[in-house]
Amino acid sequence: MTKTKKVFRIFWAWQDHKEEKWLNEMARKGWALISYKYLYTFKKIEPTRYIYKLDYKATSDEDVKEYKMIFEETGWEYVTQYGKWHYFRTLENGNQLTEIYTENEFQIEAYKNLLRNLTILLISILIISGIVLSFYRPAFIIGFSTALYFITILCIVKVKQKINKLKV
Repeated sequence: MTKTKKVFRIFWAWQDHKEEKWLNEMARKGWALISYKYLYTFKKIEPTRYIYKLDYKATSDEDVKEYKMIFEETGWEYVTQYGKWHYFRTLENGNQLTEIYTENEFQIEAYKNLLRNLTILLISILIISGIVLSFYRPAFIIGFSTALYFITILCIVKVKQKINKLKV
């Protein structure tokens, strides 16, 4: 019987490396990621030195089979998907690359796609909250839409900072 556990944990859009590190630590404790849908689902394994990497793929899912194959050919196992975030892993090996992208340009492009989607989200929040607030003015709606607005702006700023670091 396979033992599984579910874990709730929040990582923001700019914290992909922090999330990867946490997933690596979970594998070292004997828990391998099997899926993620609001909760991380892990299965019990022998403690393993996995390297997890996340990739943001904003394009359509029509080419997802080819997308997965490209990574698998370079030694990355496809684990799961959450929204447009794709989770990969490989066994740690002292003489291998630990990044799924060997050139910063590809990683920059992934973050730019994320940035575009965050900007669309920000505009959507402004439009929807403007429409809702023109009819209703309960304090919780004002507070909720303001919180979403500022969280989205924070995500945009942090992702821009990641892009700028990669350009250097």
